[in-house]
Parts: sequence; structure tokens; C-alpha cells
Amino acid sequence: MGEPLLNYENVKKAIEIVLRQEAGLSLSRRHVTISTAGIIPGIKQLIKDEIPVKLAISLHAPNQALRDKIMPNLKMYPLDELNKVMSEYVRASDNRIFYEYIMIKNMTDKPELAKELVTMLRGKLAHVNLIPYNTNPAIDLVESDTAAIENFKKILEIGGLTVTVRDSLGRKMK
Repeated sequence: MGEPLLNYENVKKAIEIVLRQEAGLSLSRRHVTISTAGIIPGIKQLIKDEIPVKLAISLHAPNQALRDKIMPNLKMYPLDELNKVMSEYVRASDNRIFYEYIMIKNMTDKPELAKELVTMLRGKLAHVNLIPYNTNPAIDLVESDTAAIENFKKILEIGGLTVTVRDSLGRKMK
């Protein structure tokens, strides 16, 4: 639980057990993904240590202002620097990056944001996973409706990106 790259040494040990030891699970690197909010020093350390895993980045916004609003604790890891280190990761690992993007009604699901995301990721080894927001009554945010998500997805696909929409079992999209 929590941000794995803030607990780097223990995550590294766990990966070594899972991937390399016979008593472990003996999984191949394509079956192990580290999901991170974008802790740049941790990603740089993964590159340096040549840890053979995939990366999923909780991006959630294609620009710094919106990302700061959604993920204020990450201001110390600016999006432009994150993009540079992700390019370094792809060059070093030849792995596609999974970009997690949350779909919040009238906040992250706007067509102009989809176009920004295309500009940011076009030509990169990337896969975008659109995630419908799980509505929480304690927070004044609502998940995007199906039409907005499909429109966003279509813009990304027309822009040349590979995209999926996370299917959450047990709930119906609006």
C-alpha cells in the first residue's frame, strides 16, 4: 500500500524475490508493474539499478496546473521533469509506460485535455488507461459519463495513442 518508490529499497528486495529466486513466484518482468505517482528520484534509481519491471504512472492530468490541483503533494516533481525521466526509462528499458488517467466529470474529461495528452504522449512508447473516478460522497467530484469517456478515448486514438478504459466490476457507468 502507498507509494512504492518512497519505499524503494524494500520494493527492490521484493522484486528480486518475486522475479529471481526459485522460492519466489518466478514471474517474468512483463508480469510485474510498479505503479507510482511519479516519484522522479525513485524512477531514476530504477533506471540505475536496471530493475526489470514495467511502470504505470498515475498521471491524471496533461498539464502542471491541473495535476497540482488533483495531486498537490507532487509539486516537487514537475510534469516536464517527469516526462524527461520517463523518456530515459523507455530508452533504458525498452518498456512501454502505462499512463493512468482518472476521468472526473467537467475536470479531467474535457476534449481540450485529451488533445493536450496527445501532444504530450504522441510518438512515445505509451499506453493510456482511462479510469472512471470512483465517486465519493465526502468529496465534491463525480465520475465522467460514458459519452465523455468515449469521446476522450476517441480523441486519443485519433491522435495515435493506444488507449483502454478500465472496467470496474460491480458498478455501472452513467
